This record gives sequence, C-alpha cells and structure tokens, in this order.
Amino acid sequence: MTDVENLEKIISDIFGVQKIIKNKNNSNACIAPLNRYPLNLFAFNFMNRLSRLAEKFAGDKDALNTITDRIKNLGEATESSWAGPYSELVALDFYSQFSEFFKVSYINILPIAEHEKSIPALNGQKEKIDIDLCLNLRHDKIYTDVKSFNCIHQLIFERIFESIETFARDKLGKTILIGVDNMSSLDYVTVKQNLVGERKYIEELLKMAVTEGRNFMTYSSKGGLQFNFKIEYSSALSTVKEYSPFAMAEAYKYKFIDYGSKLLDNEYSMITMVRNNFFNTETVDFGNFNNIFYRSLSRRTFMELHKMRSAAQKYSSNYKDDSIRVSDVSKNLAGIIFIDDNSMRSKYYKSLYSAYIYLNPNYINKAPLTIRKLEKYFHNDFEVQIKDFDDFKWDNY
Repeated sequence: MTDVENLEKIISDIFGVQKIIKNKNNSNACIAPLNRYPLNLFAFNFMNRLSRLAEKFAGDKDALNTITDRIKNLGEATESSWAGPYSELVALDFYSQFSEFFKVSYINILPIAEHEKSIPALNGQKEKIDIDLCLNLRHDKIYTDVKSFNCIHQLIFERIFESIETFARDKLGKTILIGVDNMSSLDYVTVKQNLVGERKYIEELLKMAVTEGRNFMTYSSKGGLQFNFKIEYSSALSTVKEYSPFAMAEAYKYKFIDYGSKLLDNEYSMITMVRNNFFNTETVDFGNFNNIFYRSLSRRTFMELHKMRSAAQKYSSNYKDDSIRVSDVSKNLAGIIFIDDNSMRSKYYKSLYSAYIYLNPNYINKAPLTIRKLEKYFHNDFEVQIKDFDDFKWDNY
C-alpha cells in the first residue's frame, strides 16, 4: 500500500468519507510516517488529532467535508507544501479544545460588499473574503486565518540543496552535503525580493563548485546579502548558527504585512501562526527563545509598524493600491496567536501544543481585545498549553 493509498484509507476509516487522490505514488514528510509501523510519535499524534476532529465535528457535514479535503491536500502536496493544510488542522484542533466556551466554525466566506472599508476591499479584492476560522464568543466574533510559520530562506535553500545533491549524484557520481552559514537575522523582505529571483543562478554556481570539487562558495546577492556555502563530500557537515530572538524579530517585522487580505473592517481579525520542526527549524525553543521571539515580533508589528506611513506594497507584492499604508495593516490586525506544534516530542495531549497569544492595543475598528476580555474563554484543563498571554497594556509606547 502506497503512502497515498494509506491516507485514503485513514480518511475512510476515521471519517467515513471517500476521498480520491490521483497520484498514488506521491509522498512527503507528513504522510510517509503514517504508513510506517510501529507509528512514530508524530504519526501517533496525527492520528489522534484526526479522531478528535471527527468526534468534535460529527454533526457538521460541511466542516467534515472541509477537514477531509485538507487531509486529502496533504496527500497531494509535494516537498513542504503540506505545511499549509497541516497547520489548519493543528489550529482547528487547538481551538476545539475550548469548544465548551465558544463554537469554532470552519471555513468562513464573507461577502466583500459587507466589508467595504476593509483592506481587501480597498486593495481591489472582489466578491468574497475567505477566512479559515471563526471563534464565536458570547458577545463577539474573532476571525482568524491560519498560516504555517515557514522560514522563507530555509525553504528556498532546501530546494537548491536538493537540486545540487541530485545533480552531484546523477551527473558526477558524488555523494555530497551542502549547508549555509547563519541566516537567522536576514531581513524577511530582502530575502523575498532578492533570493527568490536569484535561485537558479545560485544553483548554477553551486553546480560549478561541486564539479570543481570545491568545499566553499561565497555568494553576494544583488541586494547585498552574502551567503557562505559549505560543501562536504562525506556524511558530516557543520555550519555556523547563531540565534538571537531579538535579531529574528527585527528580521521578520514585516512578515504580517503579507496577510492584509484577511483583515476585516468591522470584526476582530487575528492571524494564527503554526510552527512545526518539519517546516521551521529556525526557531529553537531553547531557554524560552520562542516566547521572547514571538512577543518581540508581535510588539514590533503592533507598536513599531503602526507608526509607519510608507506604502504596504513596498514590503509586499500583495498590494495593488499604494494608498494602503503599513500602519493600516498593523492597526487592522487585532492580534496574533502562535501555536508551536509539539507532535514530534510530546506523548501527552495536554502538552501537544504551546500557544502564545498577543493582542494589539492599537487596533482601531473596535475596542482593542484584552486579556481580561478573553482569558475566561480559555479556562479548562488545556489552558496549561497557553504559555504567554499579553495585551501590552503597560507596554504600549
């Protein structure tokens, strides 16, 4: 049974739904462990997550169809593109733990005509706004789109290295490993604007270096970034990695500008970021690293960016209208929730997730959300998963 056929069987067994995936020979780092026995910890937690979701949404046919579609998407994904649908399942499972306090609805299609002053409307978006989840609180609704916290340069380099290692094996008969020195403080926007377009050129230079048997190659991008590549013709490779949560927060401070198309004008809009070691090895969760990084990144997004009058399109190609400012995006974002998925190292459901909730004191569409207003909705046995909860009430300057 292939990994895809096994996934189709899992969907049928747990949800009683038939989903057909065309490419039966596809595989990736998410679905492969589900077809290896005994199941490893990641696969064990994944299967339990699906069982919980099947039980939670047993009476909601539309939600179950969407959930099984996302599981199907996992089987269709190549390389790391499974991170998106996987993150949606993680976020849905996390929020569903607190469903005794609020109903979670999945997916939410909102008519753009009812949100004429929203950033997506101002940006020329037509007909609808598609948002993953809605937390239906007693007196409010919180809409949140779910994103996988990918490291953009990590993804680019993984694809480059895979290409070069395949080239070395097939064309030169060499087994090699390639790495690159520390990138954790590289500016998010600069990487997007330079590295993506220069990928093919970097590949050609690395092919030349491998053909000549070199162990090092330095590359300077058009935008001034410098990368030091190491090439080993053995099974051992060592690269330099230096981590600072504050440097990373500075590097990533424009990341949330990319998500303006999901922000509403008359309801609370939040972004949920899901991190898993499979698709982000950059954050290390050592010595409270992630907590410091997430808090610092949120504070920059809410406090620093809300003062910036420069056009959002300068930092993200998602904007067509140059009248939309960085500050507009910042002030329309009610909060950010980071979820660390601990599926690869936790045996226990109550420690499966680590969540960090940060609320924007400069949100403009309604009264800003506060800890006092929200914390009552997260009081049960699973509240131990919430590691930090801050509304920056005393830190807004």
